[in-house]
This record gives sequence, structure tokens and C-alpha cells, in this order.
Amino acid sequence: MNTKQFLPILLAIGTFSVPALAQGNYKSFVVSTYATQGTVQRLMDGSLDPAESWSNLTRNLKVDKIYIEVMRNHTLVDEAGLEKLKKFFQDQGVQVCGGLAYSVSEANGYQGFDYADPENREFARKSVEMAARHFDEVLLDDYYFFDRKTDYDVKAKGNRSWTQYRLETMREVTENLIVKPAKAVNPKCKVIIKMANWYDQYAGMGNDTEKVPLIADGMFSGTETRLWVGQEQHLQPYLSYDIMRFMDNLKPGVNKGGWVDQGGANPIDRYSEQLLDTVFSRCPEMCCFNYSGMLMAIRSNAITNRTWADLPTSLNLADLQKIFGTNNGKLTFADIAAYTLKQVDQVLTYVGKPSGIKTYTPYHATGEEFLHDYLGMIGLPMDIVPQFPTGADMVLLTEQAKFDPDIIQKIKTQLEAGKSVCVTSGFLRAMKGKGIEDICELEATGTTVPVKRFAFAGGPGAPFRGRGAARPAGEPDPFEAQRDILIPEIKYFNILTHDAWGDALGISPGGTTYPIMLSCDYSKGKFYVLTVPNDPADLYALPPTVLSVIRAALASAEPVRIDSAPAQVALFRYDNNTFIVQNFLPATAEVTVSIQGTAAGIRDLLTRKEITPAPTAGRGLGGPGGRGPAAPRRTTFTFTMLPHSFMAFQIN
Repeated sequence: MNTKQFLPILLAIGTFSVPALAQGNYKSFVVSTYATQGTVQRLMDGSLDPAESWSNLTRNLKVDKIYIEVMRNHTLVDEAGLEKLKKFFQDQGVQVCGGLAYSVSEANGYQGFDYADPENREFARKSVEMAARHFDEVLLDDYYFFDRKTDYDVKAKGNRSWTQYRLETMREVTENLIVKPAKAVNPKCKVIIKMANWYDQYAGMGNDTEKVPLIADGMFSGTETRLWVGQEQHLQPYLSYDIMRFMDNLKPGVNKGGWVDQGGANPIDRYSEQLLDTVFSRCPEMCCFNYSGMLMAIRSNAITNRTWADLPTSLNLADLQKIFGTNNGKLTFADIAAYTLKQVDQVLTYVGKPSGIKTYTPYHATGEEFLHDYLGMIGLPMDIVPQFPTGADMVLLTEQAKFDPDIIQKIKTQLEAGKSVCVTSGFLRAMKGKGIEDICELEATGTTVPVKRFAFAGGPGAPFRGRGAARPAGEPDPFEAQRDILIPEIKYFNILTHDAWGDALGISPGGTTYPIMLSCDYSKGKFYVLTVPNDPADLYALPPTVLSVIRAALASAEPVRIDSAPAQVALFRYDNNTFIVQNFLPATAEVTVSIQGTAAGIRDLLTRKEITPAPTAGRGLGGPGGRGPAAPRRTTFTFTMLPHSFMAFQIN
């Protein structure tokens, strides 16, 4: 089939693969904004002119929907003015919904409501009833969590853990103080709950991913990742996508959209990337929080500190100003959003449903928090699911899988079916003495060792085995990290017994080797162990050669994978032979991807440029360690990516 025949079919498949999203100004998603209680009050009293501010906001950004918040910081807006403001926005041709932020004091440590305090409970009910009187849909800001330890709570908690107390309380609150009162006032009212960006720690704040999705009418996801260096939340850029997959898989159709604010947008590319990574998940709605923030001018240093400014990157400010112009010489967040969303909308028309490596996280599980996001940042497409994915050819298990009491038997069943399982060093440590030894006799000893150089001991034919080859003067050693990396020691039977193999090994200063990627056979399947550095951000310090072995193992069953690239280059895969690669680095990156089987080429969905296959490298290796039968044939493609940019492809 030639390309001209293929494109219309791909378009039809891509549009059909996901729910109908093109209900507004964009083909692939609805764009919304959210006016907070303070902004709403100003719009109603005229201190912020509705017509002028709306005109500035929508000068370039096409908004389909707005949320009018009626309460924040335990303060209600003037109800008498709500209908007039609602009509103003309806007259602009947009859908108008309500909003609520269950905060008591943002200034006091982001203090939320105390749901054991009778006054707070009554005010919570009163607030949602007010919202339901005016709106058929109400979105709860992510202040809908439970972080209080007042005397009321100490007494109510009893002998329960704080996590269990908060989960049980928020289930009751959601049903009896929020959803039922809203529907009693307005039976048509839908209550949507926005969950914050800390998805791996939800349970501790009472955010229930198991039962609340069955009570509420839908969920929203906080996709703010901001800057990821030196921040206390450990949010990696990939989380903006990862959390959407996490929420999507809780219940079909429950996740209604993602939400990004203006925080940490320096360089300004970080704001654009958060929007991109949210809609890469094929979400129905992109909420640009908040109304006033979208009108803000971009700080000059967020633009001037971009060393890549002269390159035609995905956020090309010269192109933006050529197309849109500026407002009195200044760019606003609305302008950045308009450019970003218009560009990516052209791509998402073609892509299907997101897919990737299935990683199992039971409800309310903790351990190795946010590791999925770090793995996403080294080029592994993650797909977090709350039930064990028995149909997957590869299953990744982090420490969180320890919360499943039957996990060892599930691993064995997977391997006996001829499939693969990869566990992390954290999972291995947690399962010591609980049956993991029956699969492979190895142990996380609790000792920490530093490694900097790397070797590959997978046997003859293993990748990079001839590691003593000369390299041009001045080029970095492809088998050495730029700094020492601390890793947990994993003890295993190897050299004499060949029970397990260290497919990638770190070398200590004294010359002792320790496994980074370990594999062994069990029944008809393959069992892998990935050693996670003590600081998961040190995954980014691993040489590309080591990353290639990790990707080859975990993505062995993936139709598309990154074979070679530095860390902080991510892959987003879809179910209709399309994929997106994103470079988060401030420098260009050379990327090699491989496609299962034979592919005639890959076509850039933005430029329509065709990339032809790279020369074949000979026979397929038997997995990352070079053992067993030859791996299925893959076709490779190499291309160069600009800094802070994405490229989207269809496979021909």
C-alpha cells in the first residue's frame, strides 16, 4: 500500500480508536480554562472586565469550556452575580460549568477541609449545593484531599492507620457530603473530581482510586510537572503523560481530562511540554488553569535563558510571533498554549489509543514511588494498570506489586505461559523469603556499592561485548558514567552455575561487578531483574549503551522501541502503527528506534518527510544477553531531534 492510500485509512483508524473528542475548536480535544473564586468575584464586581479579559485570553487560544469556581479558602462568591456571569460566558459560545476548591487556607501549608469537623462538613455540603443550583457539571479542584490531624481527627481515627482513616472518610464524604447533596439539588449535576499530580501517594491523603471512581461521575488528573530538578515532589516530565494512563486504566471513560498551571515554567518550554504530554495521552479535555494566569505575560528570563532559541524547536517563538503577533509586545501563557495545542492537534488526528509496557500497581500500593516516570524518561513507554495484566507478553513489577498477596504465583503463571516478567530491585528486596527464591535464587543484600564503569557478560554475541575498541580522542567512553552511581547489591548464582546472567554489569572502583540488568529462564518464560539506583534520577546518568540493554529487555515485546538514545528522551506508543518521540534535553539527540518485522519507512506526521531504514546489523541477538534463539527481526531508523522538541511518526 502506498503512502497516499495509507494516510486516509490511518486517519480513520486514529479517529475511531479513541472516544469522539473533536467537539469544539480543536479536532482532538476540548480546551477549557478555570476561573478561581477570587477571579470570579473580580469578574462579577467589574474590577476585572469580563469582555476585555476574555478577548485577551481568546485572542489566539480557542476555548471551548470554562469553570466558574464558587468557593475557595472557605469563602463563597456572591451567589447573586453568578447567573449574570454565567450568561456572559454562554453568550461567547462556550460551555459553562462550576468549580469548587475545598481549601481552608492555601497560605497555611495548603490546608484543606477537616472532614471530622462538623462545621467544615456542613460548609462542604453547603458549597456543593450552591454550585449544583447553577451548573450541571461541577469540577472539584485537587484540594479535595484530607491532610488534617486535629483533635477531631485524632479521636475519629481510633486504631486505624492515618491512610486507612482518610480513605474511609473520603469515601463517605464523597458519597454523602458531595455527590448525593449535589444531585438532590440538581439531578442532572455531574460531579467530577480532580486528583492531584502525586498519584503514587494518593492513599495517604485519602484520594481513593478504587471506590471513589464508582461514586463520582468522573475524574480529572493534575498533570503539572513544572521543573523536575531540586523540587520536593520528585515530579518528572513524563508524569504529565503517565498519570493520565494511570487514571484511564482505573475505569473505562472515568478520566475526563488533564490540568496544567503556570508553575515552574522556566524555561517556557516546560509549560508547553506539560500541555503536550497531557494530550499525548489522548485525553478528552485540556484544562488550562487558570483564567488570570493565562493572561500573564511570560517573564523575560523564561525566554532569554533558552540556549536553543535560534533553532526551529517544537516551541518556536519566532514562528509563534510571526503567526500570532504579540499583545503590546508581550507573549502570554495563552499565546504559548495556543501555539502548542494548534501544532499538536495536527498530529493527534492520526494517532490511536496509547499503549506500552504493562506495569502492575495494586490499589493504594506504595514503594519506589514515581519510578514509572523515571523509566519513562529513559525511553520506556509505561502503561500503569491496577489489575495484573495476564495477557501482556512483558509485565513490569516495581516494589508496589508486593501489596498483592498472590503476586509470586501470578509471576510463575506468566512465566509458565512463555511470557516475560521484569521485577525491580525494590520488589526483590520486599519479597525476600516470600517465595521469590523459588523463581530465581538471588538476594538484595542491603549493601550499597558505587559503580561508574560498565561491562556486559551475556555470553558470546552479546551487545557491546567487544568493549575495548578504540574511540576518537576526546569522545566520552560509551561504557562509563560521568559520576559514581550508588546501587543496591544483588547477589546471584552466575559464573559457575549459569543460573542467572548479568546482561549489564556495573563495575566498582575495586573491579567487582554487580548486575544492573539480570536475567534467568523459568519454565518457558524469561525473568528479569532491573537494579534501580539508590537515587532513581541516576538512571539518567547511565551510559546509552546500558540504557540500550535495559530497553531491549523491558521492551522486547514492544512493536516500537528506542534502541539507542540518551536518557531524557521519551517514547509514546499507540495501537495503530504511530508513535511520538520527545527530547527533554537542552541539546540535540540522535535517536534510533526499531520496529518489529519489516517496515518500508516511517513518515514524520508534521513535515511529511520520509525516513528510510538504517542498514541492517546482521542476525538478531538472542535478547539483551545474546542467549537463546535469535530475536525476531526488527527494522531500525535513525534521526536527530532538536532540544525540547517532539517528533511524531506513522509506520509504513
